[in-house]
Amino acid sequence: MTLPFDEAELDELEWSAEPGPVEEADPGQLFRFAGEYEVIQPDERARVTAVRQVPYRWVCSLDIMRDGELYRGSGVLIGPRQVLTAAHNIYNRKGERPDSVHVVPARNGSDRPFGRFRAEGFQTSSEFLTHPVPGSRRDITLITLDTDAAAANSLGHWGSPTTGQGTGLAVLDAGFLAGRDVVVCGYPGDKCGGAACDPARGWTAESQADTMWSHFGPARFLKQMPGFLLHTADTHKGQSGSPVWIRFTSGRRTLVGIHVSSTAVPNATGTGVVTVNRAVHLDTDTVALIRSWM
Repeated sequence: MTLPFDEAELDELEWSAEPGPVEEADPGQLFRFAGEYEVIQPDERARVTAVRQVPYRWVCSLDIMRDGELYRGSGVLIGPRQVLTAAHNIYNRKGERPDSVHVVPARNGSDRPFGRFRAEGFQTSSEFLTHPVPGSRRDITLITLDTDAAAANSLGHWGSPTTGQGTGLAVLDAGFLAGRDVVVCGYPGDKCGGAACDPARGWTAESQADTMWSHFGPARFLKQMPGFLLHTADTHKGQSGSPVWIRFTSGRRTLVGIHVSSTAVPNATGTGVVTVNRAVHLDTDTVALIRSWM
């Protein structure tokens, strides 16, 4: 297990839950991919308004144009020109890229405090491109921007040795993370201009998924689902690509996952009951892959 802190810092964890082992799932519980990302009632998401503060300044909203329509996703700035997100934000089920992608760090409604940047390239696992299934093991993409976003208005980026302010990208394994709370932060599509999207008054594509929301929940791992970090943080469609991190009482934060889907367990009627949401776990192999792209 590689840890980005001294052994003494283990006592400084913000949460008291003891780490647990990787679980054995009931063989009768057959997991399947769900089409939406779920709020696990009650809805406890909180809007982030201090978007210029660390680490929220590096949580990005994605403007994705495909066939003349605007789609939204989430991501995190992990380098001067590099944004980590879910691969299915970029590639459809045919493996096709969108017409264009623009990235807005710390978007807050109509406010774009650090600007808007165009994507010029994408790095994605050949495993995902061969089978572009949302919520799968390699559902991650590294976007390369055409401009140094970190230099814009002294934005910096997650994990920077000079501007990262205690953030990092390092491997925390399942044995350590299990049972500890992780934070998920991104741009949910059921929020329009900071409030719930109301069909009675309608909304535009530009106002949907334009505000940042956050929640947390304990991490969980199943042997039947290797490479995934399961969590109970409330999310919604639009938050694909959201960063998942753990925070220590010292203020240090480590990126541990990228949110990609929900997980549903079929009930007696055959419909899926969502009890957890799903992130690609930034384990040893995945972190090595991301570093090779950078």
